[in-house]
Amino acid sequence: MRSKAVICCVLLMIIMLTGCNVSISINNDYADIYAFVTADGSEHSRLIYEGLKDAADDYTVNMEIIQIDLVNEQEDSIKLIKKAVRKSAKAIIITPSENHQLHSLLEKAHEKGIHLIYLDAASPLDIAGTYIYSDNEIAAEEAGHMLAEAMNNKGKAVMLNISHDDPKAMDREKGFVKAMQDHPGISIINIYNCNSSKENAQKTLNDILAAYPDINGIFAACPEIVSGAAAVLDQWDNEVKVVGFDCIDESSDLIRTGRLYGYVTQNFYRIGYGAVEAAIQLGNGQTVPDRIDMGYELESVNNLSEK
Repeated sequence: MRSKAVICCVLLMIIMLTGCNVSISINNDYADIYAFVTADGSEHSRLIYEGLKDAADDYTVNMEIIQIDLVNEQEDSIKLIKKAVRKSAKAIIITPSENHQLHSLLEKAHEKGIHLIYLDAASPLDIAGTYIYSDNEIAAEEAGHMLAEAMNNKGKAVMLNISHDDPKAMDREKGFVKAMQDHPGISIINIYNCNSSKENAQKTLNDILAAYPDINGIFAACPEIVSGAAAVLDQWDNEVKVVGFDCIDESSDLIRTGRLYGYVTQNFYRIGYGAVEAAIQLGNGQTVPDRIDMGYELESVNNLSEK
């Protein structure tokens, strides 16, 4: 069984490189559980896949993991989901998105009694299902406390948030603001939206530093914004501490070089693993909570050397 899991992992890396929609069967040709992984090549998608794969392996589940791209390959992706619904699986694991065809298929699956497990989604849908996610507000609150620690609990801070129309943006803002209320020595200058863009973050931060050269703390709400902030601060002679949200390969290097104090990241591996556990329990007639928070992980200058 372990050898199959290794083969699956290699196949997924090939898929991410080629961009093809290929199904990966972890056990049998017929699956009781279908899991759809977003084909964006991101670190969090890779970790979710690893969690799904390991759980299927550990529990010896008849499960199929399928890579889809509802943005660039919508027609092929919908066909793959439609096939899973038609086969009347016990459960479908998927990241929901605003797509009319997907919504119709999930409605049909629900009507057929197929359990729906929603990955990394905290916003409620009108189709009943189980949410497996990391609470962004709680994680951002922890990031705020980490930033306060880096700033020695005094000074001026700004938040560089993700897109204003992303439902996670408000959760991250709420968590950060809540944390700052526990540190009265720190004032929040403002909260800026950078549309999850490195380039927008660079322009925004250059403008901020020109207007407020004495800021000494930045909460960067996604890895792209962290990268933009790091690039700008390399050009300014400022002692500014940066704490990020989520991570990429570059994040640990930025901590080692001192440009990033630390980050809080959603536990994407546990999201994938927990989704399979929930699907198994539901398939066995057990009751599971509607929302399951898989928590978060911390990385900073204080614990990087331990890993």
